[in-house]
Amino acid sequence: MPRVNTVGRLKTAVFLAFCVCCSARAAELPAMIEVPSSPPISMSRSEVTFDQWQACVVEGACKGAQDDHAWGRGSRPVINVSWADARNYAAWLSTKTRQRCRLPSEAEWEHAAAGGATTAYWWGEGHGTGMANCRDCNADPIYGSRPVGSFPANPYGLVDMNGNVWEWTDDCWTAGACGQRVIKGGSWYYYSANATVRARARNDAQQGSYNIGIRVVCAR
Repeated sequence: MPRVNTVGRLKTAVFLAFCVCCSARAAELPAMIEVPSSPPISMSRSEVTFDQWQACVVEGACKGAQDDHAWGRGSRPVINVSWADARNYAAWLSTKTRQRCRLPSEAEWEHAAAGGATTAYWWGEGHGTGMANCRDCNADPIYGSRPVGSFPANPYGLVDMNGNVWEWTDDCWTAGACGQRVIKGGSWYYYSANATVRARARNDAQQGSYNIGIRVVCAR
């Protein structure tokens, strides 16, 4: 998996998956980026894609047939997955990587999204143009998700932390209200104010949406 060293340069490492009778292709598992933190964690470089999700479906660990709203599948973020579905994917990924994989906490997500910055977005206070997929982030508004990595990576090497689709976190919306889970990052449908590092929203943990995808973290 790519890793970030102390001067921010990416190192290439091999991210292998193992199954009973074969090795999964690297493209079937998310590339991971080491995020500077204590304790150290690795976060998926992008939102989990339809192709990566399908590898879990094929092995019977994840539900399939998610509606892609005719935007396409492949390297676009998988959508219409519930919080429980997302946790199932993380559990499956744990068996493939021999690491402890899960959904990020809200605090972990914000730390990773900031990329070391203290501004509203990792690139500054304003949403700018051409930096993310959100309703007012581009000269010509984009309808629907875009393939992961269509916009610049942040200083940690993570893409689409702002916009494209919301991302599930492991956190309850409020203490004692765990039927609603925190989602972060905004989406193509929402304005840039929802795509800042600190912005937060919620969704029923049992319901998926065409606006919500997933990103995972793993630790040894």
